Amino acid sequence: MDHQEYEAIIQQLNQYAHEYYQLDNPSVSDSEYNQLYRKAKQFEQENPLLINPKSPTQNVGSEPRSDFKQFHHQKPLKSLSNIYNQDDLIAFYDRMKKHVETSTFAVSVEPKIDGLAVALHYKKGVLDIAATRGNGVVGEIVTDNIKTITSLPLKLKEPLTIEVRGEVLIRHSVFETMKDLFVNPRNAAAGSLRQLNPDITKQRQLDIIIYAGIYPSIQSHYDMLRFLADQGFPVPPDSYKSHDLESIWKAIQTIESKKAQYDFDIDGVVVKLDDITLQDQIGETAKAPRWAAAYKFAEEEAITRLESVEFQVGRTGVITPVAILRPITLSGAVLSKASLHNKDEIMRLDVAIGDDIVIKRAGEVIPKVVRVAQKNKESQAIIFPTHCPSCSRILEKMEAEVALKCCNNRCHSQVVERIKHHVSRNAMNIDGLGEAVIIQLMEVNLIADIADIYNLDQSQLLPLERFGEKSAENLINAIAKAKRCNLDTFIFSLGIPHVGRVTATVLATHFGNLANFLEATKEELNNIFGIGEIVAESLCNQLASADFLDQIQRLLALGVTPLDQQPVREGKLAGKTFLITGTLSEPRQKVEVMIKNEGANVVQSVSKNLDYLIVGESPGSKLVKAKAINEKLQKITILTFDEFKKLII
Repeated sequence: MDHQEYEAIIQQLNQYAHEYYQLDNPSVSDSEYNQLYRKAKQFEQENPLLINPKSPTQNVGSEPRSDFKQFHHQKPLKSLSNIYNQDDLIAFYDRMKKHVETSTFAVSVEPKIDGLAVALHYKKGVLDIAATRGNGVVGEIVTDNIKTITSLPLKLKEPLTIEVRGEVLIRHSVFETMKDLFVNPRNAAAGSLRQLNPDITKQRQLDIIIYAGIYPSIQSHYDMLRFLADQGFPVPPDSYKSHDLESIWKAIQTIESKKAQYDFDIDGVVVKLDDITLQDQIGETAKAPRWAAAYKFAEEEAITRLESVEFQVGRTGVITPVAILRPITLSGAVLSKASLHNKDEIMRLDVAIGDDIVIKRAGEVIPKVVRVAQKNKESQAIIFPTHCPSCSRILEKMEAEVALKCCNNRCHSQVVERIKHHVSRNAMNIDGLGEAVIIQLMEVNLIADIADIYNLDQSQLLPLERFGEKSAENLINAIAKAKRCNLDTFIFSLGIPHVGRVTATVLATHFGNLANFLEATKEELNNIFGIGEIVAESLCNQLASADFLDQIQRLLALGVTPLDQQPVREGKLAGKTFLITGTLSEPRQKVEVMIKNEGANVVQSVSKNLDYLIVGESPGSKLVKAKAINEKLQKITILTFDEFKKLII
């Protein structure tokens, strides 16, 4: 490689980094980026005097966005150097040995979560500031957005002043409810965390895993993770403490073998020196620590021909294009289909039927199309249907949505998908009702919707193919067992658009029983912490649907019994709702944390369900509305900030 080619690679790498960090919309896979990166690094090792200071080998991440307030990290958030095979691991381990004075030392091994890096600062046990990595030295303050993550403690068990670092992510189970809007969970998480409106972030149901803490009294990384878990932080699900290369390699292989089992993306394994004092001794380069490395999994890619495109109808009516491939073996499996996501993604890829395409399978059950490998003269443009491929209803593009939809609630394909969802493991968990059996039961008119499942008996199943006496008995027993279920399971099983497993639990713990849930108003839904406008709108549409309500009544009549699910809350104000109006002597965010730490919820508007209104200087119309409600109900307690503080003493 000559210097001119090197400079071209640096320019290309920086463009890719801008797309990844700033736009949250990468145009190439990690493996493509890493290949270019290694070429640049090799040139720089051979020609140190020609290193471009703008090279990504000399910098971390990307500059913070100007529309966020900036935060200067006291200790830089540096990226990790990558290793790709066992030889690289041995070389990394030997380099550490040269810097460590003791002959024996421990190494921690844990999954490398593929998310967005953040630093969180707690003062006296309360979350104070959260910031993104940014360029490693200066990040973006995203405190309000981070506070929407329900798995993250806003108050610790002890009044610690501590910095923790982690990866913000979206779990696969949550991403299923929004995959029509985003290409992958990492993009969804990054774009959601960097929203200027925290309400939008809240709707995306972000999660976080904390992988490090800065707390002087603990000098073992492995012990630090245990300590952080005790404080209520979510930490990596698998971490190992190893004392030699053999056990390190075994831990890496164990994590790699489990990557498809995690409910979030991992793209490798982090290997780091366990002793934090020794970490400081070894030190860091300008870009990365010398005491840690990321063992990157090989991205499993292959090239094949796009032979055609099918359009599938999901349970909510969304039309999804699926690539039909010339069969190819990848990851030990013969693949004939891949995801094309939606119309916008097809346009971005500029892919056509007949093109040679690159597909990737990195833990996903269904691979996805990454890019076009070669355009062919015989290729034909992908034409989207104007009518539903299942029921022939004209397709619609709903406001604020990317995908086309079939709005026929009785569409055969939608019904099949809704039943599949209802009986799935995370929902009612009715074993024995796979897709083929569901279609068979529909073809012989034994079921036409979810409720019909609970009306089946063994005598109806025995004459059918796929059923013997034992399999028919097992299915009927599984159906009977499913009738008694938790409320959150029942809500999730109904397949309400935008309501995933986490949202269903939020709803169940808020309303407590099915009757309260069915009477929910949009105003009340909007006031539930963790429920955004999109989810509230979707729920209201369903609760106003006669077909939806009739289906629930049929389920109840057939013996389905959702159990009451009261919230488990602690604190002096457990279960109460608060609203703040006017200017207080303390920052509003701090007061909201005080309220939530006592088990109460903070809402955004006045309703008859409000328990307390805290009034500061220059209160607005909320006080007038609360007084008007009290004239009829005398329910809302109106108090000053000082009076509120007395409540929690």
